[in-house]
Amino acid sequence: MRARSLLVATSVALAVSTVALADDGSVENGAADGSPLILLDHGPAARSTRRSWSPVEPEELTVAFTGDTLIHTSVSLAARQVDGYDFRPMFESVRHLIMRADLAICHLEVPLSPTSSGLTSYPRFNAPAEIARALVWAGYDGCSTASNHSIDKGVAGISGTLSVLEEAGLGQAGMAADPGGGWEAAMYQVDGIQIANISATYWLNGLAMPRDQEHLVQLLDIDQLMLVAARARGVGADLIVISMHCCTEYRMQPTPAQVETAHTLIESEFVDLVITHHSHIVGPVERVGGEFIIHGLGNFLSGMHSDPRTSDGLILFANAGKVNGRWRFTSIDVTPTNVTSWSWHIEQASPGSASFERTMSVLTGMGAPIGLYEGRGLSDWQLALIE
Repeated sequence: MRARSLLVATSVALAVSTVALADDGSVENGAADGSPLILLDHGPAARSTRRSWSPVEPEELTVAFTGDTLIHTSVSLAARQVDGYDFRPMFESVRHLIMRADLAICHLEVPLSPTSSGLTSYPRFNAPAEIARALVWAGYDGCSTASNHSIDKGVAGISGTLSVLEEAGLGQAGMAADPGGGWEAAMYQVDGIQIANISATYWLNGLAMPRDQEHLVQLLDIDQLMLVAARARGVGADLIVISMHCCTEYRMQPTPAQVETAHTLIESEFVDLVITHHSHIVGPVERVGGEFIIHGLGNFLSGMHSDPRTSDGLILFANAGKVNGRWRFTSIDVTPTNVTSWSWHIEQASPGSASFERTMSVLTGMGAPIGLYEGRGLSDWQLALIE
């Protein structure tokens, strides 16, 4: 396990930042030219329960990604407690895997209610705040948040979701409460290696952002995404990942338009990995010039169960190392998962099971090499956290 901190881009200007920890552990930072702050560093201590700090640059690292976290009413009801909601048992069987990664990023598809009230499900979601706390407990550092449901609860829903995530200690990319925070990447740091995540959605289910607040959700605009990726590289990102909420629902293979968009991004000098969401079923992994496109991670936690494929998911481990002096993602490992209906517990799919075979068959359908994740073990104190 390695030390991680969260760097959140908050300015569209390229500026040189200074970052320092105050005596109370808070952060004092500012741009040398007086422009808005660009980096907010929560520091190694913010992840001390999951990583041990090392001043030496690692030779390799692993980033974990999972599919849609989609809180239907049935999922909330299963988590209901006398005094609120507890989603942690749903992640218990896979927590040890998520925690093994050097960085873990979820895809949060729904707005969150700070008071866990006024909850709704499809077609306009509003989920309990407790899911954010469960995600932290499960081992996530942040989430991509741009989706077709991002603005289900309007401007207040965006603001509420961001406040819940901030309070929980989760980074996010895809939403912004103010113009200065829009159209940017979330930047995470692993032992000095900076990893940027950019999140965008193809549409908002026919809803529209207020005319003067187009910054609220990052839409899928290739030129804009390239600009954001270039800015992330300009402020030191070693690895840049784009999470696209884009794919045709219940379609296993990407459409020609999806392939074209993903290829345009991955073939640019600024993008190192492309991950797609929204299809609700697992799609294939494609290798393009030594880099990877993940055409659908499926659902990770949802109340969908009428089609067995919507219960399939996976934890994807993108392994990175230096190639010719530059960080790149060099291989992909996976752990197939399956959600148990009505308890909605995420379990590892057993080799030989129908779920496992479906997932592995689809993942390898475009010929990319895929390994089963073995990973390194947890330290004694990390094991103690899980027990």
